[in-house]
Amino acid sequence: MKMKDRLSEILGLNSKATGVKRETGNGWSTRDPSPESISEIQISPPVFGPETEARMEQSRGIIPEEAIAAFRRANAYLAVKNYGRAISDYTRAIEHAPKSPEIHYNRGFVHEKAGKFIKAIEDYSNAVDADPQYVKAYCNRASLLWSQGESRQALEDMKKAARLGMREMQVYLKSKGIEW
Repeated sequence: MKMKDRLSEILGLNSKATGVKRETGNGWSTRDPSPESISEIQISPPVFGPETEARMEQSRGIIPEEAIAAFRRANAYLAVKNYGRAISDYTRAIEHAPKSPEIHYNRGFVHEKAGKFIKAIEDYSNAVDADPQYVKAYCNRASLLWSQGESRQALEDMKKAARLGMREMQVYLKSKGIEW
């Protein structure tokens, strides 16, 4: 299933509602997704795609070779679900390239997979600090914040993702009468 389709299903934007029906006093409709399902609003890491490889290649000369090599090793460890080694190599890559949002983002994703949610939120925050246009980090941070009960902060990240052009988020917020 494509991420767009998955997100639409989670948010209840298609005809098949998947959210838990519940009464709320906070202005959200009863069709809103449960905290469990909204925590699935994530964009997979840019691990194996040509987009990330292209950005890393464009950064040659800016990002040291050691960082690129560690990033690629970490991606390989992530692919085989060796989270400890992946985190270690992403950390090594960050030491050489602290301003690379992709590296922070991927390490955040691995921290999340390993159940280290506070560290994941920190890495997603570092990714948006490095690149305020990095919509994937806003989406994943919103998902984690929502699952941790931080709905106000999560909503701000959702609004930011909508302002950055994430169509699914724009449609969802508009359907709730929320300006972004």
